[in-house]
Order: sequence, then C-alpha cells, then structure tokens
Amino acid sequence: MSTGDARSTLRSEFERAAAGFDERTRGRFDNLGVVEFAQLSGGETVAEIGAGTGNFLSLFQVRASRLVAVDLVPGMLVHARERLPAADVVVADGASLPLRSGSVDLVASAQALHHVRHPLPVVAEMRRVAGRAGRVLVVDQAATEHFEEAVAMTELELVRDPSHAASRPPSAFRIMFQAAGLRIVDERVVEDERRLSKWMWPGEFPPERIDAVRTFIEARGHETGMDFERDGDDWVFTRRRMMILAEDARNDADSSGRI
Repeated sequence: MSTGDARSTLRSEFERAAAGFDERTRGRFDNLGVVEFAQLSGGETVAEIGAGTGNFLSLFQVRASRLVAVDLVPGMLVHARERLPAADVVVADGASLPLRSGSVDLVASAQALHHVRHPLPVVAEMRRVAGRAGRVLVVDQAATEHFEEAVAMTELELVRDPSHAASRPPSAFRIMFQAAGLRIVDERVVEDERRLSKWMWPGEFPPERIDAVRTFIEARGHETGMDFERDGDDWVFTRRRMMILAEDARNDADSSGRI
C-alpha cells in the first residue's frame, strides 16, 4: 500500500467510525498517570499529534496553559473541539506539522504511531517542534519482542482495522527514537486485561469484521502473544502499551562536553 493509499484508508476508516470511537475510547488513558509521567511543572503548551477525539489531550488540562490538537481526520477533531473548546484544532499530517520549531513544550502522540507505516518522519517532526527545551511523549500499543508474535498481532489488527500499519515491540520504539535524534528520559510498559466485546463495539465496527476477528482469534490468537482466553461468548486478552518520554539528544551531548 502506498503512503497516499494508507492516508486515504486512515481518513475513511476514522471518518466512518468517529462517533463510535469517541464513545468506546473514553477514559482509556485515565489510569496511566501520563501527566505525572510527562514531568510537567505547569503552564506549558502541549500538542498531540493524532489527537483524534481529544481523550488523551484532555488529561493535560490540569497543567497546560495551551492545548493543540493535530489530526489528519477532520471528523475526529469535531469531537475534540466539543471536548476541548479552548484548544487549537489543526488538520495536518504528522510528518509535516504546521508548527514552528521549538514552539511546543510537550509534543505527544497516543495510540497513533501504529497507524503510521513509516513513523520516523513523524517522530522527527515531533522532535523539531519540541526543540531543545521541549520533550516528546509517545504512548502506543506494544507487541512482544518475539518477531513471529509481532507479525501475527499485526495481521490480527489489520483484520480489525484496515488503517493499522504495524504492531511494534518496545525495542523498535527505542531504535526509532534514537534514529530521530532523541534521548529517552523515561519509559514504561503497562499491561492490563481487555475484553474483545469492549475492543470491538458493534456501533463502531461492521458485523462481518467482528466475525472475521473472532475467527482469527479462534484459529491463531495464540500466535499473537496477546494471551487470548475464551470467557463464555467473549474473549479476554492482555493489552500492552509502551510509554516513552524523550528529549533532544543534543542536550545530553552538550552536558557531557561533546560537540
């Protein structure tokens, strides 16, 4: 799939599912402690790339003085504007942000990079916008470190959502950040238990897609590393999310006396 086709699929999938997505994902970041993890002192400007309906960005209202929601899908930002009426809302591609270099204190992305086939340009743009004084925060789904399980997880995710690009292990995020010129300040992998019935709402996903996901899990769920177990008519599984906070790697070079 070309980059243009991938963007088109992403737009159409999330425009179609915006209302259901907003309802299903409400509160999914509430227990992660992201504001504390981001080490904000108060009064900062926080921008989220791939902000969707604003669930993640809304957590920073308690500390930030300005919020900026950036997303490729206008339909998602309609809900973000309703949730965050004081926020600046921008329709843009994460790989080409219409924001000045060094203009944002914290540039975040939550559950978005697994929809990006080539995420390095996006992370590099986040670094540019954060500049030397700002920081970059990413929260995203994480596969296990077993290659075959990451591949099987990607296959399952593609059945569920055609806009999915890749399920990546924590090591891939570390390499990605290093390649983008970032130094990791803190990282965490969080695991929790989820249910298929909450992961695929009938109002958000077509019935035939729900059936296809159930069929995949029945046949190959054990290959994904997601610990699927049947519970009556439902399935329970392990969701893993990687949290990474980083800063411009040049800061570390400066403090050590290297040029």
